[in-house]
Amino acid sequence: MFTPRRIQSPGRPALALFDGARQGPTVVFLHGLARRACDWNPLISSLNSSIHPVSLDWRGHGESDRGGGYLVEDYVQDLQAILPLIAHHPVILVGHSLGALVAAEMACREPSKIAAVVLEDPPTPGFLQQLDSTGYYDLFKAYVRWGGTPVTVPHLAAELARLEILDPLGKKRPLGQMRDSASLRFMAHCLKSMDPACPMPVLNGQWLQGIQLGQSLRGIQCPVLLLRGDPAFGGMMPAAETDALFTPVADLTRLDWTGVGHQIHGTATEAMARALWAFLPTVG
Repeated sequence: MFTPRRIQSPGRPALALFDGARQGPTVVFLHGLARRACDWNPLISSLNSSIHPVSLDWRGHGESDRGGGYLVEDYVQDLQAILPLIAHHPVILVGHSLGALVAAEMACREPSKIAAVVLEDPPTPGFLQQLDSTGYYDLFKAYVRWGGTPVTVPHLAAELARLEILDPLGKKRPLGQMRDSASLRFMAHCLKSMDPACPMPVLNGQWLQGIQLGQSLRGIQCPVLLLRGDPAFGGMMPAAETDALFTPVADLTRLDWTGVGHQIHGTATEAMARALWAFLPTVG
């Protein structure tokens, strides 16, 4: 289904790239923190007959090289550097979380190279400022502890299941009560190949250094599909802040999900595929 290759620009880490069949517009899928390119495979399978899918492992993740820094800006510059090597025509970016932040910034900086962006639950600046009051803070600290671990996937999945974090209602619960065992195994699989330094800028409040998300969003002229997860189920986009950030976007289609949290493409794959099926043909 995918042709793997490594792609590198001068002075930057080599990235693992996975190239699908060329059957339509080029759609580049950008994964979130502590995941990897294969996180998108179920969604891509639902769209594969109509697009040319490309996915990659970010620096410090999966089969890509580790990098010297892990600010969102570092990932943006990586994508800026390799995008001309991926396609010679405007592409569509589909990004989740970290990937959505990168996609938004790219659409602002490289308008001639980006035909449209799909932003899946990008964490807002306000959410990140209060990260330590959410369950994600303990989860990201666990990512630091277990990133690159030599222990087996089953052992790490069991550790993750026992990890106690705040649920969206503010109650401490084991992660195993909120994620199924298959999801925990995949999380463990991704963590084993991740540089443990990747989450540090998030935990230290430095992740968005050099980026003004609101200003970038106001500068986007291409079509934007925003998929907002439900904060009551772990979504990272508080309603009032989302309204303030995204109302100025020139061409915005917004879907607010109910009962689905941060991992929309993983927990509501078919519904997200339907949204993309409806959105992608409208992109000129």
